[in-house]
Order: sequence, then structure tokens, then C-alpha cells
Amino acid sequence: MRDEFEPHLDPRSEEEWNEARAAAHRLVDRVIDEHRALRESECWKPMPAEVKKALNAEASQEGMGLEAALAKAQQLIQPYTSGNRHPRFWGWVKGAGTLPGILGQWMATGMNANVFGGNQGPVFVEQQVLEWFRQGMGFPEGTSGLLVDGGSMANILGLAVARHKATGGRSKTEGAEACVGLRVYGSEATHNSIQKGAELLGLGAKGVRLIPMDTQGRVDLAALEAAIQADLQAGLRPFCVVGSACTVGTGAMDPLLELRKLTDRFGLWFHVDGAIGALGRFSAKLRPRFEGMELADSLAFDLHKWGQIPYDAGCLLVRDGNLHRETFQVGAKYLGTMDGGFVAHGCHMFHAYSPLLSRGDRALKIWMTIQTLGLDRWASIFEKNVAQAVYLGELVDAQPRLERLAPTGLNILCFRFKGSGLGDAKLDAVNEKILVELQETGFCVMSPFRIHDRFCLRVCVSNHRTTRSDLEALVQRVVEIGQRLTGV
Repeated sequence: MRDEFEPHLDPRSEEEWNEARAAAHRLVDRVIDEHRALRESECWKPMPAEVKKALNAEASQEGMGLEAALAKAQQLIQPYTSGNRHPRFWGWVKGAGTLPGILGQWMATGMNANVFGGNQGPVFVEQQVLEWFRQGMGFPEGTSGLLVDGGSMANILGLAVARHKATGGRSKTEGAEACVGLRVYGSEATHNSIQKGAELLGLGAKGVRLIPMDTQGRVDLAALEAAIQADLQAGLRPFCVVGSACTVGTGAMDPLLELRKLTDRFGLWFHVDGAIGALGRFSAKLRPRFEGMELADSLAFDLHKWGQIPYDAGCLLVRDGNLHRETFQVGAKYLGTMDGGFVAHGCHMFHAYSPLLSRGDRALKIWMTIQTLGLDRWASIFEKNVAQAVYLGELVDAQPRLERLAPTGLNILCFRFKGSGLGDAKLDAVNEKILVELQETGFCVMSPFRIHDRFCLRVCVSNHRTTRSDLEALVQRVVEIGQRLTGV
């Protein structure tokens, strides 16, 4: 029995333990009920000024107790999220989550494991999940992997491995001096995490060459090869090409197989940013669209987007597992292994594959989702969303008051309301008002985008709860608001 004079953070009596159990059960019931009624709720609503003011308070010095804290959180925080669980959330690229994933996350939180490595269940679960992804993405044995917080970090770590190879490991010892002249290439639609990575890794923003796109929104191969040739002639050091397996703006797919061939000719690292679309390869029907992705040297993708895993969860795969480990492994006396015990020789040590030592358990919520629902049902969502994006494009094409501004991407469509006699500046203002009204009335969330400097309504269908009737209602609502605003 604990000495009453030694403080701890557990409930302090049998009564408090019972209160905690009851509060936890009520919270679970509330979350289940919320999910069941999502379609009847607002997609998003702004946080009122009085709620923000109520949250801007001093921390409790004595503690308000679990019941009071939960009640305050449910009143002031829970109603005001981004809304991505809702069937009509189509903004940016966000997944809707799953109930098995939520339960897996709660279980993982309860275990509170540090998944830096060692002989423990969460390490083996992450290894198993990574093996599923290695097989699903078509990567060979010897591939290494790592769960991270998202595609941005996976992109940055992939660049770090490419830099390590390009400098023969000198970047670890000499730093920026070893990186002078290094250049990485991607289309103008490449995600900004590539530039952030270049800045963090000592390449600088000027180390990223953004290449023009073709009419389909894909990287222009001829322009890419010309840029590489020009940099070589200038004495610079091309080392990496980034291909996009679905661009953020329009959902275009870079020609991955052709990029692999090009990088082979020049001896460059081929990294694929598949944050949005790569999981589509788990569908046999969609797999041909990803030809060449399985040949990448490194691949970044998200699980909390199309994969519907609760935030946050991303993944990096590296074809050369030894090179991956060499990039990040740094010895330390406090990280040694032993002949037995928790860190026995041969235990997998994830800390040797990234800058992070302490790591949370991201694998169990993925494992729970896939094991509960099955790969086939999981992959069916990718097929459904792609078909829904095509269907939305057909609805837009059939409506005289609407026009698409780019071809339908993998699961993304960009369109706008149009009115006869209205110039682009007027249409930009009208469509922005439409977007804001749809968000603030709680009907749906789309995100803004510009194509050829024209404002558009961007719909990313990455939500497993979306139905075709939702898309039909969207088209009707956009036309109604646009006609009201313009009088045409």
C-alpha cells in the first residue's frame, strides 16, 4: 500500500477509481453516439468568441477533478474540430477515421509504450504493419520502414537518406559543406515539405528545382531532363528526383515509370511522395495507375488521409534498409544491447532509422483497422472515392452554371461556378463567397485552390462516409448560392 505522504497521479480512493471508470464509459458512449449521428450534424462550425475566451484561462492550481475537466472539454473543445469525420468534408486531404482505429489508439494510449525498440509488443506490431505495407507497395525484401507522424516527415527523412548516399556519408560528419551544389527536382506541384526538407538538410531552398507541368498537371519529362543536364554542365550535383503519386492540388499522377528510367540514366535517387494516393495500390483495380511506384528508392505515404487511420500516422519505406539505418544510426552508451532482457542483441531498434528516440505507438490503430475490416473492404473505399470523383466531374459537366478547371485527378476535382458576362476577378470573388458560405452554414467543407490564377472549389473525396447523394447535393447547393449572389 502506498504511503499517504508520497504523491502519485492515480485515483486516490476506491470512490475515485469508480468515478474514473464511469467517466470513461460515458466518454466511449458519447464518441460512439457522435459517430452514429455524424450525418445529422454540422460539418463544421466556427468557434464562438466566448468559447475562445473561456479556454483562455489560467491552469487549475488545485485541480478541478476528472468529471469537471471532461465536462469542460466536451463543452468547449469537442464541438469545434475541423469536421473531417463528417461525410461532406472534402477539404485539403483528410481522412474520416474509423471506430476500430479509435479503439486501437485508446488501447495504445493506455499502454503508453515508448516504441524506440526492444522486446515489446508494440515494436513487433509496427514491424508487422510495415511488412504489410512493403508487400502492398510491391517493395522487395530488405526494405526498411518506419511509422512517422505524416507524409511531410516521411518526405524529409527520405531526402535525408538520399543525401546520405549522394555524399557518401559525408553529410553526417561535414554537414552543409558536403552538400554544396546538391539539387533535388520535382514538378511545380511538388509538396512544400520537399522545400522544408531541403532547408533543414542544408541544401537550402535553392537546392530545389521546380519543373513545369504538362497539360495534365504532371511533371514535364523533357523539361526535367533539360534542367538536370543544365545543372550538370554548370558543375552542380543533381542527386534526387521526387515524383508525386497524386498531387495535392488536382490529383494528377506523375509518370512514375518514366521517372524511374530517367533517374537510372543519370544515377539519381528516385523518391515518391505518395502521401495522398499511394494506398490506392492496395486495390487491384487501381494498381495499374501506380506503375513504377514499386521501383522507387524511397516512398512516403499517409495513413491518416485515404487510409482513414485516426491522426496522426504516416509511413516511409526505403528500398535499401542498410542505407536507411546508416543514415541515422548514432551510437550512445545508454542505447546498448545485452545478451538478454528487454534490449537483447538482435532486437529491432526503430531509433536507428530516424532522428527520433522516443516514439509513440502508431501501429496498433492501423493494425486494429486492417484486422477488423480486412484489406478488401479497406481497398474498396479507394475504388469508391475514385469513382465518386469521376461522378462529380460528370455532374459538373452536365450543369451549365459550373465548369471544371482541371481534369479529374485520382480522387480530386477542381471546379467553379460561372456566370455569363462575368470576368475572372468577379468569378473569383463569387466562388470564394460560395466556399465560405458552405463552410459557415455547416453544409460541407471544401478547400480553396487556384488554377491558372483562377479561384476554384477543390473537392478531395477521401472520406469513406461520402455518398453520391452528398455530391449531388453539393452541385445543387453551389448553383443555388452562385445564382443568388450573381442574379444569373
